[in-house]
Amino acid sequence: MSKLVADVTGRGPAVVLLHGQPGSALDWAAVVDLLRPDFTVIVPDRPGYGRTGGRAAGFRGNAAAVVELLDRLQWPQAVVAGHSWAGGVALALAQSHPHRVAGLVLVGSVGPADPPGVMDKILAIPPVGRVLASLAIGGARRALAHPAVRALVDRRVTVPTSDQLARAWRAQGLGRSFAIEQQALVSELASLAPGLAGVAVPATVVFGTADHIVSPATARRLAAGLPDGRLVAVEGAGHLLPYDHPGVVAAAVADVARRAGVGVPPPAVTG
Repeated sequence: MSKLVADVTGRGPAVVLLHGQPGSALDWAAVVDLLRPDFTVIVPDRPGYGRTGGRAAGFRGNAAAVVELLDRLQWPQAVVAGHSWAGGVALALAQSHPHRVAGLVLVGSVGPADPPGVMDKILAIPPVGRVLASLAIGGARRALAHPAVRALVDRRVTVPTSDQLARAWRAQGLGRSFAIEQQALVSELASLAPGLAGVAVPATVVFGTADHIVSPATARRLAAGLPDGRLVAVEGAGHLLPYDHPGVVAAAVADVARRAGVGVPPPAVTG
């Protein structure tokens, strides 16, 4: 497997931010801006995506790649945040290498206790999933070629810019990577469910009440299944919380770090 290529910025305790499916490190840009004054923020392109490229992997394969990255950067431990599909990576990492994970932030995350839906199963069929994902990605690429769409994106999202997003969506092999991860969603995710009760680190599950990709019910069950799980609901929000509500996500990361004893201490009270 290719070694993860990651952006590393800031200073302080380490935080690893894992993008969803498909995606890239760019998905976290607005969150990074808020975290880097107080944390060393490590944001990789996961296997099969962006600058890392190569072949995509399942949840445990992704987790192993993050461990190798932490070893290479000489960080013994980090708070780990995962968005959407990568929430499963964060959980796999906490189960397989608990000493490397100080805390978890699961943002619009998949839930191991929830069976995959019909569409997820269809997208996991190797030829079907790859074709459908390639068509959808091609549609997004073509949409971003229109000036009106780019202007709309730039009005709604400050970082990353529409130009950066357009370059990310032109990457080769996105459809194949999506299909491989869909297969892992169907075949591997449920195997993480028995280990949830053993994930003893501080954890926060952040979800949008209007998320139509991963249901709010999944978020509630996930938080309830974690021994130190807390729930943060963003009223009216959808699935793209790192883009639409970076402040909420960054606050959840800082809170988990403090609960784990690795974050920035609160200001001293004087007088």
